[in-house]
Amino acid sequence: MAPPRLNPHDAAQPDFTSEAHAASRLSLMNSGLTEEQAIAALANLWLINNEQERAAWDRSLAEEYRVAEDARQAAAEAEERQRLQSLADKEAALADERKKHKSKYTPVPNAKVPLEPICLPARYALKQMESGGYVELFYFTNQGIADTEEVATAPSDGTYVWKQQEDSLVEASTAKRGLKSDPLPDEKLSWEQFFEATPRMVEFISGLAFKATPDLQAKQALLSYQAKQWKLWHYSIGMAFGFSLAEIKEEVLKWTQDELTHKALNTQLNRMCM
Repeated sequence: MAPPRLNPHDAAQPDFTSEAHAASRLSLMNSGLTEEQAIAALANLWLINNEQERAAWDRSLAEEYRVAEDARQAAAEAEERQRLQSLADKEAALADERKKHKSKYTPVPNAKVPLEPICLPARYALKQMESGGYVELFYFTNQGIADTEEVATAPSDGTYVWKQQEDSLVEASTAKRGLKSDPLPDEKLSWEQFFEATPRMVEFISGLAFKATPDLQAKQALLSYQAKQWKLWHYSIGMAFGFSLAEIKEEVLKWTQDELTHKALNTQLNRMCM
């Protein structure tokens, strides 16, 4: 182990008049200097050497500090990267958990228990409607909704199991698109089932259409309103029933938007019945 270094800033100038430095004084005096000159020369030489040692000491300390600071900075950066990676891993795991168990993380609304029974068709039917696909009316009948309430989707492989009255799950044969069996074709529904299903389907279609493009419908309604009112204003110039375009008539704009919504619903129904 190397001995500890001495700080040259703490060094004291030796006494060159002492007996310990007699040989150094004699050497200088033999070259022609007096004893006083020899003592002064030894002192000056020590000062020069001490200044050089101090400079070297300062440079060494600065280098040691730089190395230590670089190591500290590298360690801090590595720790921050590890923290961010750990945070990203946790967020990814939570996102995957939310994706696998959506109902577990679904916000619970602060609402009272509804008085009317909730009409909730099978997920298959809702997905088909969202994509504009064909859905049998049977899904919206009382029987179809009752079948849906008894069938649950197993999260592991997507197969279906029966929900027993005792709240225990017993594996059964794979259900047909969220139902116990194949849905009845529309033409085989009874008159009562038809009137059960039709308003429910229209209600769900209306909700999907409005939720999907509210901003687009509002923009289209305003464009349609402006186009119609511009034509009417132009034709009414100089007539008794003329009017100004400076203000938007909210009632007329609402009628225009309702008309566009009605057309969009009819288009959606036609696509689903094709």
